[in-house]
Amino acid sequence: MPEAAERFDPRTNVYGLMRTLIAVGMFATLTLTPAAALFHPVAGTKDAPYCDGLSAISGFCVGGDALGLDVRRCLLAAVLIPVMIGWRPRFWVIPHWWVAFSVVSSLSLPDGGDTVAVILTLAIVPFGLVDDRTWHWSTKGGSKSLSGSAAAFCYVTHWAIRIQVAGIYFQSSVAKFGVAEWADGTALAYWLNDPSFGLLPLWKPAMQPLLENGYTVAALTWGVLVMELTLAFSLFWKAEVRRKTFWLGITLHAGIALFMGLFSFAFIMFGALVIAYQVPTTSLDLFRFAGRKARRGDHDDDARDAPVRDKSLVPG
Repeated sequence: MPEAAERFDPRTNVYGLMRTLIAVGMFATLTLTPAAALFHPVAGTKDAPYCDGLSAISGFCVGGDALGLDVRRCLLAAVLIPVMIGWRPRFWVIPHWWVAFSVVSSLSLPDGGDTVAVILTLAIVPFGLVDDRTWHWSTKGGSKSLSGSAAAFCYVTHWAIRIQVAGIYFQSSVAKFGVAEWADGTALAYWLNDPSFGLLPLWKPAMQPLLENGYTVAALTWGVLVMELTLAFSLFWKAEVRRKTFWLGITLHAGIALFMGLFSFAFIMFGALVIAYQVPTTSLDLFRFAGRKARRGDHDDDARDAPVRDKSLVPG
């Protein structure tokens, strides 16, 4: 067994920050979107919430008609509060997944962020079950070291998360090459001018001249493809490279949120970027991290993510 696997300990604020970001995105969906929109009728399908099969355990289905959908929506949002503030991760890691599952399985039109959330909240269950900290912001680790088998299982789990996130970006990019508008560099002109899913109204006066210029549109369209491919492949490069492309991903999703209003999706993807691109065994100095700087330690960390303090969490 690799030494890095035997010593792997994810009980850091990296994992904590990821949990908070994903929970914030889900909380925004549940609290800012009325039930009528979450369960909007879709032609050709029965009315949501969907409660067949495994979906019967969804928070929107348990108990039948005893509670209204708006009450259930608020109760599920309340479950996310201790997750967002970071209290007792061991107790709340499974409820966090349950809320994510409830959203993705019962809503009439869950988005891609909801799917990412349910996958990642399930993937981090092993991290949560070994995490006996009171707060997931703690940088001191657990009360005792993980056993070799627990550490190894968490190590494999983290690699699975990285592969999953890489797959998301790879599939998103490659699938677009088969669409004529993405291949010829005009896709963003159509997307951003869409009245339902395009630019927020406040940006249209400034952006319209750019969207009417073929060179600008092509650069923006193909730039998205290049960014997604870079994010996909960089997950298998050394940690120093991943920390740089981490900010590339933040820029991509912040731009989508800012210009198109997809903020809940952005927060979920921020969480995915944190757990996949940062070193999970080294706690961040969050105040400096926000300024693209980080705490320095004694040793460098390579692509194996050995659990020793890293010399630079974020370059610069």
